[in-house]
Amino acid sequence: MKTTHILTIILLAAAAPLSIAGDSKRTAEYTIVNSAELEGKEVTLDVAFVKPVQWKSPIPELAFFHALTIDRRDKKPGGHILVAIAASESASFAKKYGMDFEGRNESNTLRGTLLAAPGREDGKALRPRIWFIDTTGTALELIKEKKLELTDEGPGDTGDGAGDSAGGGGGPGFAPRRGGPNGPGPR
Repeated sequence: MKTTHILTIILLAAAAPLSIAGDSKRTAEYTIVNSAELEGKEVTLDVAFVKPVQWKSPIPELAFFHALTIDRRDKKPGGHILVAIAASESASFAKKYGMDFEGRNESNTLRGTLLAAPGREDGKALRPRIWFIDTTGTALELIKEKKLELTDEGPGDTGDGAGDSAGGGGGPGFAPRRGGPNGPGPR
């Protein structure tokens, strides 16, 4: 009887660090770093808040947001990743996850399939693939039909740094890009 109790305590003590270490696996950074193993599989993220993209979706039925994740264990930022949702759910999605980090020290769980939208041939080289989470279950078919194509700046980016997005042509919709034909480079 005592042996059973001792074994139970040892097993619980050994399993506790594993359950704590699992929290950081629910971040965008972890997901992207391990994308080779996770592509096409359902992933779970701890989302601190979301930001809408600054470009029009190439598919009217889909809306895109940047999900900013948090490491629940350390309460530190866990990176961001693009998320595809049903366009009709945009308002409720934004309300559920919040649109800023102000006053939020918590997260909500987001589940979806990790996919990579193909890049676009811009005349010089093939653009890199863009990792995103599909919560609708429809994006994989759109990719196979060559109807969904994204770049960092959004669909239809010309690759010249100007971008065709309303956000000023920079990064994933957060800030303008420095340098290039549209602005001064680093000083």
